[in-house]
Amino acid sequence: MTTATTPRATAAPLRETSFALGDEVVPYTYGDRCTEELVAGLGAELGAVDRVVLVADAVAPALAEKVAAALAGSRAGGLPVVVLTLTAREELKTLPVVLDLAERAVEAGATRGTVVVALGGGLVGNVAGMVAATLFRGLPLVQLPTTPVAAFDAVLSAKQGVNLSAGKNMVGTFWTPASVWCDLDWLRGVDERQLLTGTAEMAKNVLAVLPEREEDLLTAVDGLGDHGSDALARLLQIGVDAKAPMLAADPHERREALVFEYGHTVGHAVELASRGALSHGASVGWGMLAAAEVSRRLGLLDEAAVAAHARVLTPLGVRAGHPPRLERAALHRLLLRDNKRGYLPGTGDDVVPMVLLEALGRPLAGENGRPLVPVDADLVHEAVDAVLQPS
Repeated sequence: MTTATTPRATAAPLRETSFALGDEVVPYTYGDRCTEELVAGLGAELGAVDRVVLVADAVAPALAEKVAAALAGSRAGGLPVVVLTLTAREELKTLPVVLDLAERAVEAGATRGTVVVALGGGLVGNVAGMVAATLFRGLPLVQLPTTPVAAFDAVLSAKQGVNLSAGKNMVGTFWTPASVWCDLDWLRGVDERQLLTGTAEMAKNVLAVLPEREEDLLTAVDGLGDHGSDALARLLQIGVDAKAPMLAADPHERREALVFEYGHTVGHAVELASRGALSHGASVGWGMLAAAEVSRRLGLLDEAAVAAHARVLTPLGVRAGHPPRLERAALHRLLLRDNKRGYLPGTGDDVVPMVLLEALGRPLAGENGRPLVPVDADLVHEAVDAVLQPS
């Protein structure tokens, strides 16, 4: 299976790339300031579906209304579109919310001939993905990402999941999107903090997989304030180029693709401990700094590699010496509930499974070749405390 990672021109102003999840190739169509053309293209691709269930982020009602109207008018005689809004808060990323949306979709006429379309960030995409994967035992899912984390990372995956009180993404399944469509201009609708910290996932890809793309990343970040630049397209391509080869071989992200969990062990704990104050991207950024510190203490990463972490994360607002204020006891408890537990048999609370690097772009191989290794919990706690120490 050949996976395209170089964009090819399609009908202007749209461009298309793709990524494979095992044997399934997912087309990714994008452009800049192209919503009408984009939604028209999506409408033409929907074929004979009987209706669309549009799960949309409540923060952007005007965009949801525009997309819904365009989809409704994309077919002669009209296409029924049901809009279900969702407030994108972590405490609402739960099974009861999934069930509520499914109930409302069926009440509005959803059948086995319906397609679920997610319009929003990674949280909305995950919740809509759970609806699509479970309603009638599986409906087609189309992703329309509107945030950097979603567009560059979250939609490049078959993972769909929701949270438990014990931790993030502990209930879920795998459901491959039929397609992804993105107007990069939607991403400019987020505030500057989200735009910058959202690119932390691309910093992860550079540090853990594509260190040769560091300059490309920094150039893109520097250009984010210039709406005429190709910064967003650069970041999207870094995401596809990093993930596509591994996801083609490991679509369930249980072997080599576990490298994309770099920074997430501590990052998820930081995000939950912040009680919504920190974005996912910012939290993963702090998680990467902590992982680098663990690797340094184990003699794996040299000072130059640790400095590279600071170099790519500082422009994103994740600055060593200026940590978030978190309740440390809660953070350390959450660290021991990471959803990667169980990959390594026989590990108790004295061990934290982590993705670590032995060099930039080279994850440390663990059991069965997985880039996941057991680390003494005390060492992890000490490293986390060191990274979160104010200057």
